[in-house]
Formats: sequence, C-alpha cells, structure tokens
Amino acid sequence: MRRFSKPLMIVITVLVIIAFTWLYSDTRFMDQMGSDRVGTIYGRNVTQVQLIRAARNYELSLMLQLNEMVKSLANLPSDMPDFFVGMRNWGDEAVEEFAWNSMVIRHEAQRLGITSTQEERDEAIKQLPPLQTNGAFDPGKLGMFIQNGLSPRGMSADALEELVADHVMLRKIKTLLGTTVAPAPSEVRTAYESSKQKLETSVVRFKFADFLAAAQAPEEEVKKAFEERKATLMTDELRSVKFIAFMLPPSEKPLVGKERVDLLSQLSEKAQEASVAMTEKDAKLEDVAAKLGGEVKQTPAFAQNDPPVELGDSEEAAQAAFQLKKEDPNSDVVQTDKGYYILQLADITPARPKAYEEAKGELETQLKNERAREAMNLKATEIRNKIDAELKAGKPFAEAAAAAGATVEAFPPFSFSEPEPKEPDAREIMTAAADLDEGQLSPFTPTQGSPAGPGTGGGVLVFLAKKQPIDETKFEQEKAQFAEQVIKSSRDALFREWLRLRRAEANVQLANRRA
Repeated sequence: MRRFSKPLMIVITVLVIIAFTWLYSDTRFMDQMGSDRVGTIYGRNVTQVQLIRAARNYELSLMLQLNEMVKSLANLPSDMPDFFVGMRNWGDEAVEEFAWNSMVIRHEAQRLGITSTQEERDEAIKQLPPLQTNGAFDPGKLGMFIQNGLSPRGMSADALEELVADHVMLRKIKTLLGTTVAPAPSEVRTAYESSKQKLETSVVRFKFADFLAAAQAPEEEVKKAFEERKATLMTDELRSVKFIAFMLPPSEKPLVGKERVDLLSQLSEKAQEASVAMTEKDAKLEDVAAKLGGEVKQTPAFAQNDPPVELGDSEEAAQAAFQLKKEDPNSDVVQTDKGYYILQLADITPARPKAYEEAKGELETQLKNERAREAMNLKATEIRNKIDAELKAGKPFAEAAAAAGATVEAFPPFSFSEPEPKEPDAREIMTAAADLDEGQLSPFTPTQGSPAGPGTGGGVLVFLAKKQPIDETKFEQEKAQFAEQVIKSSRDALFREWLRLRRAEANVQLANRRA
C-alpha cells in the first residue's frame, strides 16, 4: 500500500480522522465489537484499539518526563526518584495499569465536573522539561517533538494535548483530595530530619575482586557445567543489511530549532519516498538510492545488542534490522536522532548451540563469579555476626570490627539533601544508613562498584554511629516548605487509596481474569 500513499494521503487522512472521531466517541459501536474485546469498564466493552489508544499515553508520559503522572497511574512507588522513572521498562503490567487508570480518571473527572481549559493545557505544555531551553519554553523543541516524537508513531499534536488534559485533570483531582490534609508537627519534623540531619557512619568494605582472584573453576567442573547448561549456550543470531541513509550533515555545531526541524522534515520526505519506491514490483535498492542522490552501503554481520558503526551505533536501526524477514526484506522508515534509514535484509546467520571450546571461557567466568559471590556473602555474614556479638558485649564499633578481623573505613558525614559524596559506593552506603538507628549495623549490602568491568563491585557493612542534631533556626525557617512536602506525600497516599476505591467501582474486568 505504501506505493499509493502519495496520491491518496489527503483522502486517507481525512477518512481516518472522521472514522476515529466517530469510533472513539460512539461507545455503543465499541460495545458491539465483541471480537476485539479485551475487557469491560463501568459495564461497557473496551476493545484492543481503545486500550492501545489509552496505553500510548504511557510512552508519551515517559518521553515528556511526566513522572508524577506515570507513578500515580502505573502504580509505581510514589517516593521513587524522578530520574529513575524513565530509566527502565516497567513492563506490560505498568502499561496496562496506566491505561485502565487513565480511563477511570477521565470518568471521575467528568463526574466531579473537573475539566481543563485551553489556557491550562497551553501552560502545562510550556512547563514540560523536554520542551524547554535554559528553563524557558522553546517552540522549536515543540516542533521537533511533534516531527520526531509524534509523527513517526502516527500521532499528531492532538495526542499531546489529550495527554496534557489528563495531566491537568489528575493534578486537580489530587489538589481537591489534598484540601483535607493537614500535617502534624511531628510529621514535619520527621520529614526535615530525614532530609537535613547529618549522619556519621563507618564502613566495612568487601571487595569482590579479592574473592574473584581466589576463585577456581577446574576443567572437570567446567565440562559438567557445559553439560548442564548447554541448552542455553547459544551463539548470537547475526544480521547483515544493506541501507540508504538520510542523515543530518556532520557539524561542529549541532543544528537546533527551526533549522533542524526543517532539515529533518526534508530528510523524512526523502526517506518516505524511498520507502514507497521499494514497494514497487522488482524495485532495487540501488536504483532507488541513485534516483534520490543517495548511496547503498552494507553492514558486516552484527548482533541485535551490538549495533554496527555503519548504522551510527543506532539501537533503533539494529532493532528494525532484526524485524526483517527473507520474504519481507525491506524496512519502513527507521527514525534515529540523527536522521532516517531504509534497510534491506542482506543475510542472516542463525543462532546455533555453542561447542564446548566456544563456551569454555564464558563458563569459566560464570563459575568463578558464582563462587566468588558465594564466598563473599559467607565471609560478610561471618564478619557481621562477630561484630554484632562484640557490639552487644559493649565494645565500640572500631574495636568490635578489629576483633572480628575487619578493617573500618571512615565515611564523611552526610545528609540526603546534600550532593552525593565522591567516595566509592556512596549511594549504597547512604541507602543502607537511612534505615538504621544510632548504634546499629546494617545487613550486608551489595555494591555495584565502577562501570570499569567485572570484579569492581563488592559489598559493605554500614554502622550508624550518630545522628547529628539539626539546626533549629534553619528548621523554623524551612518548616513551611517541608510541611508542603508532607502534604504532597499524604495527598499521594490519599489519592492512591481513592483511585483503588474508584477502580473497584469501575469494575474493570479483563479477558479471562479480574482486575
């Protein structure tokens, strides 16, 4: 169908808009589409199309850093740091929760008479972090987001406005619920102490590299592990592709704003033209490239998780290459942050079971790591039990650690409102200390170490020696600010309970199971 897209584009676009407007507004029609039904809400059928339409806002929310909205509707922990929300894929369950809860929010907003005005939506868009430059709204970034973020996903600016409307209504519902929240003085003080109070700690460190150096993996045990694990020991499937690239030109000063948007738009049009041309019978990639002033290149064989430099190390291009099939070798337009690709499958090297000699090194490493990890955990447990016994006998921590054969490291006093110390494993040490009372020793806490490679991590025991007194003058000055934080936390908890009850009233029924 792509070869017909140009002459029919306007007609199709108009028909799709009309059809989807009617489709999404006429719930009676949706109720009748039982073959595509994925569940019910408020006694009405919900189809796959409706659910996908609601779920796509999950992805947009992550892209636009609407972290509070994601946490609230996807049922992620409310105290999760914002930077962590977009760092990983929270799975299908989070997407599903977000979609159904979005429907509940819209229903409840209508019931409560809560709406969003055009002015509120415009202001909310201006406040989105990815659309700002130096703290101010950047219209150029909005245009780029529509061009590069929405258009390739088949969305328009209306999708952004719909998401922002949900965001505005969600905040209004939370504000309405929060009018009943009044923090107790003790709650405010506890919140202040959790953030501002300095903690004095000491650390006993266990270096994984020390245990790894002593770990052994005899040949006979490697062979035994090969027999036990050989079903999972496979080479990577490899792909090679031919491609045409439509890339932004290299430049010492990256293009920004309207200039970048205009050039990407031109490149997108060329890529779309190439994509359409490749649907013609007997179309050849070389001919299409020549017609558009491009060049066909080919990658060496590469694994899906190892994008080749020929494709700009693009994960998107590598993923697209592994979606191609011999019977359907040509890709649609593949978008990256630097431009667009048209790919054609050139060759597939299937995955196969590894021979023993191929797997030997990998297995040796696995066994040594497993044994080093086990030895480190056992040693840490032994040391901790000895230190704990000495502490209970009344010895100071340094003496208790020395009696257990451990070396104590000083860690600088810190509070959670200050920048993270530069010491190794600071984040894990601080996290372990947060749950301790004065004079307590933490459980063994694994650490990641540096990104330099295997063996750089390990673990720590953390001893909390003292919580320094807070500055009462500063507390009085900042008390109102922390009261607001307590209100927000209480409001989030109240909202989650409210949403749970409203979700129960909605009686969401999923196919073959209950929500």
